[in-house]
Amino acid sequence: MMSTTDQYIHELPGILATLVQTKEQLFARIYVEKTQYARLTQARVNQSGAIHQSVMTLSLSNGEAMVSMTLEGELPYGSDLKQLVTALRDDLSHVPADPWLNLSQDPQQTETGALCPATNFEELVTVLCGSAGHHDLVGLVLAGPQTLAVCSSLGHCLIHRGGGSSVDVSFFDPEYNAVKRVRSQPDIQDISALMDGMARDLNALQRPAVTLKPDTYRAWLSAEALAELLGTMSWSGFSIEAIQSGSSPLKQLYSGEKQLAGMVTLHESRQALGVPQFTDQGYLLPAEVPLISAGTAQQSLASPRAAREFDVAINSDGAPMALHLHAGDLLDADVLRQIGTGLYIGRLWYTNISDPASCRLTAMTRYDCYWVDQGELTGPLAPVRVDSSLYQLLGSDLEALGATLHRIPETHSYGSRSWGGTLLPGAMTTLKITL
Repeated sequence: MMSTTDQYIHELPGILATLVQTKEQLFARIYVEKTQYARLTQARVNQSGAIHQSVMTLSLSNGEAMVSMTLEGELPYGSDLKQLVTALRDDLSHVPADPWLNLSQDPQQTETGALCPATNFEELVTVLCGSAGHHDLVGLVLAGPQTLAVCSSLGHCLIHRGGGSSVDVSFFDPEYNAVKRVRSQPDIQDISALMDGMARDLNALQRPAVTLKPDTYRAWLSAEALAELLGTMSWSGFSIEAIQSGSSPLKQLYSGEKQLAGMVTLHESRQALGVPQFTDQGYLLPAEVPLISAGTAQQSLASPRAAREFDVAINSDGAPMALHLHAGDLLDADVLRQIGTGLYIGRLWYTNISDPASCRLTAMTRYDCYWVDQGELTGPLAPVRVDSSLYQLLGSDLEALGATLHRIPETHSYGSRSWGGTLLPGAMTTLKITL
């Protein structure tokens, strides 16, 4: 399958060039995946299968406007492809000019990444279920190769390959307590230890719950909890459009009115997290973009359209896909002792921006959240709401960052498997609990 796809992609620029008329440009975005999956319930496979999909988006431009169509199924050849372009041309004549249309006129060729097939998929699923013991193991296992390509009639041929396996699993008990783990490219040899750790954490959740009063508490945010907060903040936080319009929750950081702690250095690291380094418009993207350095704002993120509007360099698709927060020096083994008395926040959900002007984020605790007393886990937290500003969490209240970076893959699979994820340490800080 993949060799045929590769041949098709490499031949496509020449084919597209034969289909355009004067002043026309034709771009094709191709996504191909071959995924095996298994859904687990009660440590058994309750659904399994394979997804083999090919998706092409054709975009035709006359230099002033553009129209697109998306096709699923077999990639089109010959007369079928010609008919599709003719249909686009008919539509293009009715489309008004787009002042921010920005297609690359420099036909680059690049190939990045490597195909990661579904190696040992059945063994991985078997070991997961077998290592769960009597626990109710629930989750999703995905594996298989992915390819993304952008080609054009100008000669662009940009290819990125990836894929591999990911595990997103939880243990549940009859009281609906749960612990969750997400792993990218898991090593089968590590599964037993992973299950043992989940079992220990679930046992801790079965102790009497601790109810908190509204107050500010010393807290450790795990990498997963911090990823939830940063992911929500980054919906519009780093985009140049939001910063220029004043709607970014990081407006005060980019204006210089606010700073984060000096230990905070945050990059968009597409290469490190295996994200395609090009846009659908044919532009190559940098492997890494500095967003925050030593607590001070650096670059914002500009898509091709935004770059034309604001006359800046193109460095992204507009939103981060691969956030990388540099590590600190707090060892995992020292986290509970460092908390002393306070909160261990393993996971947050229902996260939203409660006050964009002050970059205040709200979220709920639930699973993997504990009260710590004198360096010992004493019991789970009854669910509470967190409402804190990032300028305190990673600014004035930040005491330390973890020494271990945790790679958290993006596991969304609606329509197709997602690229990217985050590479983060945990953070020792304070949290404001409101209810």
